[in-house]
Amino acid sequence: MIPSAVAIARAAERIASELGMPPKVSEAALRVALREAEHLADDTYDVPAALLFALGRNPRCFASFRALSVLVVAWHARTLGFRLEPSFEELGEMLVRVAARDVDFEEVRSWLGARLLPFGGRA
Repeated sequence: MIPSAVAIARAAERIASELGMPPKVSEAALRVALREAEHLADDTYDVPAALLFALGRNPRCFASFRALSVLVVAWHARTLGFRLEPSFEELGEMLVRVAARDVDFEEVRSWLGARLLPFGGRA
């Protein structure tokens, strides 16, 4: 359900370089975040929220914390067959709230769960 740290690190480094962002990725921090996400996700529907929360709690994963974290969450949601209703900006705002410890996982799960649509779903 949760992608591997190596796969995310390689993709993030390439994407960051292409977008002109610092390509630095901490695989150690990424492994910690992904372990936390795996622990939080009860089922496939929880995975996008678990990733968003875990990446927010571990901002050292990426030098471009907000942009790359949001891209990882959106990409993985699509690989699971979901479409996220929130914009990248809204996902980024929630990510920052997690990093600031303003929300807990249940709030993130509820917020994103209400905005998680199967492909073909309408907003």
